[in-house]
Amino acid sequence: MTVRFELLAAGYCRHPQRVILRRGWRIMTFPSMFGLIEHPKAGVILYDTGYAEHFHAATRPFPERLYAWATPMHLDPGEAAVAQCAARGIKPEDVRLIILSHLHGDHIAGLRDFPQARFALLPEAWAAIQGLSRLNTARRGVLPGLLPEDFAARLQPLLPSAARALPPECAPFTQGFDLFGDDLLWLVALPGHAPGQVGLFVRAEDGLKFLIADAAWHSASYREGIMPHPLVRWLFPDARAYEATLLKIQAHARWRPETLIIPSHCEDLCQARVWGEARP
Repeated sequence: MTVRFELLAAGYCRHPQRVILRRGWRIMTFPSMFGLIEHPKAGVILYDTGYAEHFHAATRPFPERLYAWATPMHLDPGEAAVAQCAARGIKPEDVRLIILSHLHGDHIAGLRDFPQARFALLPEAWAAIQGLSRLNTARRGVLPGLLPEDFAARLQPLLPSAARALPPECAPFTQGFDLFGDDLLWLVALPGHAPGQVGLFVRAEDGLKFLIADAAWHSASYREGIMPHPLVRWLFPDARAYEATLLKIQAHARWRPETLIIPSHCEDLCQARVWGEARP
C-alpha cells in the first residue's frame, strides 16, 4: 500500500539570503508548505497547516506583535489550508488528524479551521511552553492564540514507549513512530530547532518523501551542511542538536538520493513543485 501525497503552500515571509545560506543579500521568499495526505484507511491527514488569517489576530497584541514584526506574513486569498482543501472537495470535518511538526506559528496558523482534527505531537513540544510568560512564549515562536481552546483535549501525544525501529531505507534515522502500524507514515524526531520537532517519512504513490519541517530551511542547507547565521542559531534551544540533525539528513540524502526531502520553507522546492510560474 501507499498513500496519496500532495505538497502545498499557505503563505510566505521574506528574509535576506545571508541569514540562512550565509552568502549574498538577495531577499529570499520562505513559503510555509504543508502536506496533504490521503491514507487508504485513516482518510485525510495534514502535516502542518502553514499560515492562515488567524495569524493576524494572534499577533495583534504586544508582545505577540514582535513575532509579526520579525516575520511579516503574506497570504493570498484562497491560499489557507482550509481553502485549498475545499478546492479539492475536502471539508474541514473530513480532516481527522493533523501532524504538528512543532508549534511555531507559521506551521500551525490554520488549526482552528479543522474542528474535528486530533493533533499528533511529541509531548515535549507541548511541555516546553507550559508556564512561560507571553513574552517568552512569543520568543520561542509560539502564538497561543492560534491554538483551539480544546487543543489539549485533542492532543494525540507520541509517547516514547510507542517508538519502533525504522525501516532500513530511513537510515541513518533508526527510531520512529509507525503512525497507523501499516508502514506508510513514519514520524521521526528532528531535535535542535524547536522542542519536539518531528519529521515525516511518507510512502507515497510516486516514491518516498521525507518532510523535515525546519531541520533545514533550504535544500542547499542539508546538501552543503550550511548552518544558519549565529543570530538565528541563538534562538534554537539546542544548536548542537540542530547541526547533528542536519548532518543526518545530509547523510540520508547521499545514501538515498531518490528520496524527496522537503524542508518546509525551501523557496526552490516550492517554486518547482507548488507555485510553478505563479510567483517570481
